[in-house]
Amino acid sequence: MWPKAFAQLIELAPHISRLIPVADRFFQSKSASEETHRRAMEALADGLRSDIGQATAAHESLYRQFNDQNEKLAGISTEVRAAKAAIVASEARIIQLEKSLKSNTEMLIGVLAINVALLVISLYFILHH
Repeated sequence: MWPKAFAQLIELAPHISRLIPVADRFFQSKSASEETHRRAMEALADGLRSDIGQATAAHESLYRQFNDQNEKLAGISTEVRAAKAAIVASEARIIQLEKSLKSNTEMLIGVLAINVALLVISLYFILHH
């Protein structure tokens, strides 16, 4: 079997010698193509890394601003709660003052009515004696 296979290889030798340069060019072009693709992919990856770095930097600024806004909002929220508590306390004080004013007004009307009555009685006695 080996002598037969060897004889066939000798018959194919001229054809193989013609195919070797073609195969060499194919593998070289394939290698060059793969190298070109590899470089293109590296350039794309570098571009993506750069874009991701820029986006991260932009987002860091946004996160910082967001945190600053949250702190300001928390401060405003505290101030609003304090103002609301002051308004509620003021409303209670106003209600108390209105009640006191109403009571004082009623008492003043009563005192004025008594004074008018006393004045009328005094005038009546002065004019009839």
